[in-house]
Amino acid sequence: MKYYISIHDVAPNNIEKIECIINLLQNQYGINKLCLLVIPGLKWEKKQVKQLVSWQDSGLEIAAHGWNHRAKGGKSLYHMIHGFFISGNCAEHLSKNRETIMDLIKKSYNWFVDNHFSPPTLYVPPAWALGNINTEDLPGLPFRNFECTTGIYIKEKYQFIPLVGFEATTYYRAFFLRFFNFLNYLLAKFIGVLRITIHPTDFQLYLANDINNYLSEIGNTILLHELS
Repeated sequence: MKYYISIHDVAPNNIEKIECIINLLQNQYGINKLCLLVIPGLKWEKKQVKQLVSWQDSGLEIAAHGWNHRAKGGKSLYHMIHGFFISGNCAEHLSKNRETIMDLIKKSYNWFVDNHFSPPTLYVPPAWALGNINTEDLPGLPFRNFECTTGIYIKEKYQFIPLVGFEATTYYRAFFLRFFNFLNYLLAKFIGVLRITIHPTDFQLYLANDINNYLSEIGNTILLHELS
């Protein structure tokens, strides 16, 4: 089975923690193919941006992860329910209209170009919630690939890829995620590919042992272009 591994929520206030996770994956588990999901619309220092560019130059994949990873303003009923059960206050696409979402995605892309990255090809909306845009809108956006909860749009062609995650901040979320991960792992056995997502504090939360169990059996890791 192949594994696509991403580290979420890369931000100025946790970049040292991200570096520790990268070192752990590389040195303890021999995992060198990683995708870093960067939140561009925050207060980045120049040396931090240089670190991100250096990681990209070393072969790590860089993806855009929304703009500021915060939902602001009025929320729809669906957004409030989604936030309570899944996303907290992170799903910044939800409750926005189509034009606002598309402008946000373009602004996210331009930040990487303006800061001298190799332009990222992947956009991952916070909480995987694309909001009020659809597949017909994707060709008009600067990214070629988009990730959602169930899979990835690769050049507008959807590919179902099971997902496991470990951001269990409560016993309830730990129970739900363990069940969710078990089902998706079984599906991945048939599909042949599993996405593993790691958040900056996951190793300090309720499913820390689960992460190590998954990582210890990883063999063939891939980057996004190897999925297409």
